[in-house]
Amino acid sequence: MAPLTRRELLKTTGAAAATVAIYPLVGPTVARAQTIAWNHDPASPIGPNHWGDIGFPICGQGTSQSPVSITTGSVAASHGSPALLRYETSELGVENTGHVVEVMIPAGVYDTLQINGDRFGLVQYHFHAPAEHAIDGQLADVEAHLVHMNAQGVTAVVGVLFRVGAQANTLLETILLAAPLAAGDEVHAGEANPAELFREVSGVTTTNAGRAQINSFYTYNGSLTTPGCTEDVRWFVAADGGTISAAAVARFHQVISQFPNYNSYPNNNRPVQPLNGRVVGLRAGAG
Repeated sequence: MAPLTRRELLKTTGAAAATVAIYPLVGPTVARAQTIAWNHDPASPIGPNHWGDIGFPICGQGTSQSPVSITTGSVAASHGSPALLRYETSELGVENTGHVVEVMIPAGVYDTLQINGDRFGLVQYHFHAPAEHAIDGQLADVEAHLVHMNAQGVTAVVGVLFRVGAQANTLLETILLAAPLAAGDEVHAGEANPAELFREVSGVTTTNAGRAQINSFYTYNGSLTTPGCTEDVRWFVAADGGTISAAAVARFHQVISQFPNYNSYPNNNRPVQPLNGRVVGLRAGAG
């Protein structure tokens, strides 16, 4: 069998494949994810409570797993730099991977995250409904994950929470309403700049040049939230979120319910994981 292309890897397993697409040394994780059926239903024998038993041992044995529940009264002050996003406008290809709705960054586009002197390249961004990270026990309606990597193979994910509201984010609306119903399909929805996801998010400064500066965010060390749940992932979850329409959220749940092996289960969020002594930091500020 011919090796899968980078696009095919990303299409097949979403966030978990991003690492393998660039750093083939962890290829066995993706090989398993391609051949083992899994879903997000906690009541299912192939759901998140059993990922560690069906071929993804880190999901069950890892001690720094994501997502987590963030208690705002228990966070520690973080004094690092803001998160600076420098993104370009590029093709908006919306893919149904069978586990998430995803937009892959085309080859030759250099979108970057810079924070505390480190720089990461944006590989893809995808969505979960409801949200995966809980804030004071509450889940938002949708969570976006922007998956970045650096040349050393370190992964950094920026999370943005969206709740149903009157002024829906235009880019998120476009993506969720355009998402194809069949796993493996992709639709082209014009062009977009990923920085548009941060428009009108409190604590974030955006410009028309495709830049966004996230001034307030929660940060901790965790993992990917899909099999194989690879750890040593740096998380930055925007402290304030955006808004989305009820119609777009309903459409997204419809797409999820038709994922293979989901048996009409409408959600694709992993339950929160134990902190195991980890401390969540909060960087709060205007710059």
